Amino acid sequence: MLNTTVPALLTGMLIAGVGSVVAGARPAGEGTRPLVSALASGATDAGSARAVLAAARNAPPEICALAVRAVQGHWGRWGEFDPPADIADSSAAVHWALRNAPEPDAVPVLLAGIADPNDCVRAISARLVAHAELHGVTTGLLEALRSGTVGTRSAAALALGLAEAPAALAPFIAHLTDQAPEVRMMAAWGLGTLDQGSAVAPLTRALKDDVARVRSAAARALGRLDDSSAVTALARVLRSDPDESVRVAAAESLGRLEEQSAVPALVDALGDRSAEVRRVSAWALGNLDAKGATAGLSRALDDTSTDVREMAVWALGQGGERSAATAVARRLQGDAAIEVRRRAAWALGQLGADESVPALGGALRSDKDAEVRREAAWALGQLDAKAAVAPLVQALRDSAADVRGMAAWAIGTLGPEQAPAALFDAVKDPEPGVREKAAWALGTIADAAAVPALKSALGDASGDVRKAALWALSQIDSDAARDALVAALQSRSAEDRARAARALGRGGVNPWPWPWPQPEPRPFPD
Repeated sequence: MLNTTVPALLTGMLIAGVGSVVAGARPAGEGTRPLVSALASGATDAGSARAVLAAARNAPPEICALAVRAVQGHWGRWGEFDPPADIADSSAAVHWALRNAPEPDAVPVLLAGIADPNDCVRAISARLVAHAELHGVTTGLLEALRSGTVGTRSAAALALGLAEAPAALAPFIAHLTDQAPEVRMMAAWGLGTLDQGSAVAPLTRALKDDVARVRSAAARALGRLDDSSAVTALARVLRSDPDESVRVAAAESLGRLEEQSAVPALVDALGDRSAEVRRVSAWALGNLDAKGATAGLSRALDDTSTDVREMAVWALGQGGERSAATAVARRLQGDAAIEVRRRAAWALGQLGADESVPALGGALRSDKDAEVRREAAWALGQLDAKAAVAPLVQALRDSAADVRGMAAWAIGTLGPEQAPAALFDAVKDPEPGVREKAAWALGTIADAAAVPALKSALGDASGDVRKAALWALSQIDSDAARDALVAALQSRSAEDRARAARALGRGGVNPWPWPWPQPEPRPFPD
């Protein structure tokens, strides 16, 4: 129940975590866990709402900021906000509990909170009342939007936007000319939540507002409306607005709209004076798989910012134009930043250019970072080139288990006619994950010479390895493979006996170890 223990969430968050967040350290102790558990167990009644708002009224700003993030279930963009460990571990419970629809008797309390003079009370009230699907809530919020108090109008706009209330369309448009910038900003944001084409024109006008944060909100809202008519105005803003945050918002929205007509402005923005504008422009070009952006993105590979180079590499990999492979390979071979080299290896795998084999093979042999080597092994597995097998075979002896496992998987994906002898040895690797992938790879190659190694793997201590070996034997058309499966019917493991029986009937389940990199860095939407 969101009860009288809930106010302690706000103060407990500070005691157990906020201080360490501000200091950049992780908190110690288990102080918040009982509070989170209490949150996740009950209803949002009037008494609970009053208790929460009372605690919010007396809370320092740091506690309020943390509580608001818990309500939103959003811990910040790209790690800018690092939640306390105890809160992060249970954030789903916090998020669920605080986003429950308030009970009817709590709604008047929360609507009154919208008009409270305390910033924290208004912020919490707006986020909670937005989930009240009750008759009269929208009417109350629209009335609050007409308040003479700036904070009340802003909180009401926030709640209406979170509720995605269609009745707020005309009031939001009207409040784009509100005297208070905070209200104009929230009205612009709110229009972006309504998905109404009639909002495009007023939001386009708001791109000329005197206040940068209003223009930024309008630019982001246009990106959420999925209306291509906004491209021209956003491109103009990207090229000419004096404020960095507005240009960033315009670039992000152009990427969301995925219109090829935005490409020239985004390519030009790769030369912007702001590294963040250049980074988000590169992301946008990758997000819309821009054709004709290869030259501009290739130039961005020499950017002084590591983040920009990494995003440009990602965008080139997304674009899929093989002509980019040479420029990307240079980043893999010579960039000082590990992040860029990792992304370059991934991009070369995406591009699928066979001429990338030497660069990827070199990285697999000699890069000092194990994750770069792992990505290189994955990328070689994406190429349709026999020459890719040799460096992968060498990598089966890599010092890092993740690299060895990926190399085994990649060899299986390439499917050479004969299984390399080193793959037989990999079935005896010290790490079970490597042994499993090696067994799987031998099954995809289906070379009868692999039977002795696979038969030995049937005695492995790892059930996953035995499962992969049984499947692999089922793929090999030889008497020796069938004999090994028949022998497995006497296994001490009931699961292995059942798998062997299915495998003999060719009904076995492919274990398919499918390691996959995480290739898509994207700006987190506000």
